[in-house]
Amino acid sequence: MERAELLAQPMRVLLQEHPVLVSLLEERGIHCGECFIADRETLVGVARMHAVDLNEILNEWAHREALPHSD
Repeated sequence: MERAELLAQPMRVLLQEHPVLVSLLEERGIHCGECFIADRETLVGVARMHAVDLNEILNEWAHREALPHSD
């Protein structure tokens, strides 16, 4: 899946399909799996809402899992 497609997915879908993202976010104190808004919020919105750098999250995620880098 391309980066743009990933960023368009609701968090609930991303978390179900990419368990490594769950731990990556939880390490930063973000517990999307417990949040009701995960059904309609995207990773972009989560990063904005929690004041974390989206590219940092994406790069770390790509490092842990074979995903397209944000470069």
